[in-house]
Amino acid sequence: MTEKSTGIVGLMADPGWPTRIAKKISRRLAAELSAETDGHWEVDIAQERLPLDSEGEIPLFQHAPRLQEAHGWDYLIYLTDLPLLSGDKILLSKASAEEQTALISIPSVGATRTTKRVKNIALALVTSSHQDSRQLPSETELKSIMGPRIKYHQPGPDDKNSMRISLSGHRHRLGLLIGTIRSNQPSHMLAALTNSIALGAAAGAFGIFYGSIWDLSSALSPVRLLFISLIVTMLMGFWLILKNSLWAPARNFRVTWQAWIDILATTATIAIGVSYFYIVLFGVLLLLSLIVVESGYLSEELGYPAQFVDYLSLTWLSASLGMLAGALGSNFNSEESIREATYSNRVYERRKLADEFESPDDSVEQS
Repeated sequence: MTEKSTGIVGLMADPGWPTRIAKKISRRLAAELSAETDGHWEVDIAQERLPLDSEGEIPLFQHAPRLQEAHGWDYLIYLTDLPLLSGDKILLSKASAEEQTALISIPSVGATRTTKRVKNIALALVTSSHQDSRQLPSETELKSIMGPRIKYHQPGPDDKNSMRISLSGHRHRLGLLIGTIRSNQPSHMLAALTNSIALGAAAGAFGIFYGSIWDLSSALSPVRLLFISLIVTMLMGFWLILKNSLWAPARNFRVTWQAWIDILATTATIAIGVSYFYIVLFGVLLLLSLIVVESGYLSEELGYPAQFVDYLSLTWLSASLGMLAGALGSNFNSEESIREATYSNRVYERRKLADEFESPDDSVEQS
């Protein structure tokens, strides 16, 4: 006979990193909740993005009753990939004990032990609410999870059942920067640049077949080859940023440091994605050079016995030439790829979503 559930926690998460974290913590969270409360808890996972209002806030508490009723959740925790602010500080979480609802900003959780911290924050929110008649976790409990530099805010003496947790200091800003880069999912950019990879491979293959490139590559030092590869990689990265307007104007942000985090996160995201591009292109061209260029013939052209390092030099220069060609004609395969690549574009999409999210019949994709 199935044990009767004490409660059901709904983990609603943005697509991407937040959903992966929700899936990782769901079983452990259910087990620890059951142990803490001497009951049987279930954890459901749903994937959906909530909109932003005109103030740049996610109106979670406005939508929570409808979502909880539709899914039969006793407690709703929303995991978002957006870095958010509370005044001029980093917003980590906001919660309402009365509404049995909380939001956790995944990029704000930090660069290390992210999954464990999210699970512990969710556990603290639900257990305090269940055990103490809809109360909030104490400031001491939250500091034990996130460290001493958190700021615990309640709206006022008449509203003790809601709170905001914010973070300050350079360490947390660095954590937010790394978290924002992870939310941008730079590893997914490779699939979004397949057209450019094909163009780069075609151009790079020309170097494999062209004898003058063989002599030139053997004459260039590793330092010069590295310099060339860095230059063409930077060119491609800046081309993608400028062509798609990925740097949002500073006026779109409340505080200056938030604008810098967006710029640095976008630049790092594109740099990582373009580096993956170069590595894949290098691998393809190295394989092609080993198959096509016979070592004896290469030795004749170079005037000395060819070694594996000569194939590496040839591939290195050819990959840089291919990268340059890819940079001149590169772009993402779809607008969706552009939106997912940067925080500022996801904010823009959420603002457009707000007008479409008023219908009470909106469905949530269940995982």
